[in-house]
Amino acid sequence: MMLAATVTATAAREPDNVEAVEPGGPGILTKCRNWLVASTCNTYHHIKLPPRVAVGDAITVRFGSSQKEYTFPVARIAHKGRHCAIFSEADGDWHQIDKINVAPCYRVGKEG
Repeated sequence: MMLAATVTATAAREPDNVEAVEPGGPGILTKCRNWLVASTCNTYHHIKLPPRVAVGDAITVRFGSSQKEYTFPVARIAHKGRHCAIFSEADGDWHQIDKINVAPCYRVGKEG
């Protein structure tokens, strides 16, 4: 009985992987670079997104004070509540993968 409660509580905290979302506003881009010995990640706010984002899309984002342009490949979307994280890789250490966090963010075809 204790195991079932633990599994249910853990599942409630984990986001769902979804195929598509509708961002309700701009996102926050985290861009990571891997060096030989270490890695660094920088955060950029106010990232404009299209009205619908789906796994398999390639989104052109502009960021930084000198307006860099980057084609962001959408490999995975994690959705939880009214938030989502759009990842550039399907697997790996999510702390070191390029991602865009969005809130509010709604599942396509389902109430968010």
